[in-house]
Amino acid sequence: MNLRSLLVLVCTIGLSLHTSFGQITENPRVDEQSAEYVKIKRVELTDKYTVIYLQFIDNGKQLSPSLPPELQDGYFPQLKTDMGSSIWLDPETRLFKPGEINIKFKLIRAENIPTENTKKISPGEKVDFVAYFERLTPGIEVFDFYEGRSRPGTQSWNFYGIHIKNPLKKPVNKAKANAVTKTPVPAKKTLPAKKELETFKKPEVVKPADDEIIATVKGTVYNAKTREPVSARIAYVEKGDSLEVNSSSGKYRIGIDAKDKYELQVTAKGYYGTSAEISASDSTGNLNLTRDFYLIPLAVGETIALPNIYFETSQFTLLPESAAELDQLVQMMKNNPEIGIRIEGHTDLVGDPDKNIDLSRKRAQSVKEYLTKRGIDERRIEAKGYGGIRPLVKSGSEEERRKNRRVEFVITEI
Repeated sequence: MNLRSLLVLVCTIGLSLHTSFGQITENPRVDEQSAEYVKIKRVELTDKYTVIYLQFIDNGKQLSPSLPPELQDGYFPQLKTDMGSSIWLDPETRLFKPGEINIKFKLIRAENIPTENTKKISPGEKVDFVAYFERLTPGIEVFDFYEGRSRPGTQSWNFYGIHIKNPLKKPVNKAKANAVTKTPVPAKKTLPAKKELETFKKPEVVKPADDEIIATVKGTVYNAKTREPVSARIAYVEKGDSLEVNSSSGKYRIGIDAKDKYELQVTAKGYYGTSAEISASDSTGNLNLTRDFYLIPLAVGETIALPNIYFETSQFTLLPESAAELDQLVQMMKNNPEIGIRIEGHTDLVGDPDKNIDLSRKRAQSVKEYLTKRGIDERRIEAKGYGGIRPLVKSGSEEERRKNRRVEFVITEI
């Protein structure tokens, strides 16, 4: 073999080893992320580690300006202050195979970012840092970077659907290898290769403790009329903490405790918000829930149902269970001071028509009084009762007729 052939062979072997043990993905595609001001610049897979290169940029918009001053300090992932930000990387950060919460890869160490305290950042400053994790199993080419759930005054850095190069390692064709070398391979020389392959063993699957089980809830917020995604805010309470996710694309993804129930409040500028109860307590194994929301745009003439308003039977006294729905309407009116509405009460077709109209009018008036007692100018609100003259269904079962007993509001001015 001449020198040129030898060099070609060495280079080929080197490239092969790099492909097996040093996969690099520059600027990997990320499906969703919780913080736009942190970017994943590069993912490198060595024989021991998954190395993630990230960049933080202080853009002065990390936290909502409505947060009180006492929540502007602490030791969580990113805290906004008048002097810039404080950053850290949670030492409990993990990599997950999407939908497989039992297969996780822990953080080993980090460079240029603390994991036990905070690092102060000046306004506009850029910080490049590196996180070393356990090596992803070959074949996992999409993974999640999960730092945790945000807390008041903080923002966790979560990335979902990170796409990288990490193909399965091809098995060695021993027969072909022996045919090329034409010499038997001593048994003792197979040991290094065996140890090398042990690096890529599938990690032991350990069932997490109950308090570690996290369910993923994801979905998209749409315009109910056009079916197009809209920028939205998803808020919820967890263990007494008020948390929120802001999505400019309409897509959201949050981690929740699989044992708890959550009330998601979904709002968007120019739309009437909605809410939903989410629970994963009845699920096991792969905890990946999907829930989309459809919001009605605020426009003159638009009729919007208030499905969770309840009265005493045949009376116009509001029940406490109505508070959440009514408070959402109050907040919408406060956020949109130019809007005027008409509250409309409706009953079913059973009973005296005149009494039904009177009852529906009094129920609409009760809703108006609730709003005015919470600071809404009564001149913005009209109350009217229609009894049973505008039914949604004219016959059918009691369950179907119940749909006629409802309260709605119509936007009259904007």
